[in-house]
Amino acid sequence: MLLVLGFSPVWFLLPTKEDALRPVLERALRITDEEQELIDLTNQERAKEELRPLKPHPLLMQAAREHAANMARQQKIEHVLDGKEPRDRVRGVGYRFRHLGENVASGYRSPEAVVRGWMSSEGHRGNILRAEFTEIGVGVVRDHSGKPYYAQVLASPK
Repeated sequence: MLLVLGFSPVWFLLPTKEDALRPVLERALRITDEEQELIDLTNQERAKEELRPLKPHPLLMQAAREHAANMARQQKIEHVLDGKEPRDRVRGVGYRFRHLGENVASGYRSPEAVVRGWMSSEGHRGNILRAEFTEIGVGVVRDHSGKPYYAQVLASPK
């Protein structure tokens, strides 16, 4: 959407805030096959419990990808890195949330194995099956040796 300002006889087209953010949002929503598989498998687990599927959100994708990259860079599997907790990272990308959860993992060979691992852990399973969550972001990043690091951010907006 463009905002048209007219000062007769010359017209100027100024981009709206929505237009300025469009390239960033489109890039954030280019979901890889591995990321899509993580989302699909998570939603399959939710469907078994008759819960609504989670929808990918660009800002949550950004937060998850950045955290996965940071874990891979530091070769650590942590919810708190560089003094930042999940809520700090999610707020840092501009997402306003009512409810927030995060699952992280490393070393699993496939998204299927990761979700299976998360579902066998009470806390991770609780995040995946929390009814209040409506949106998701995921990131899969490999370190220099090829070891994958996974981050999953689950939330509901304010």
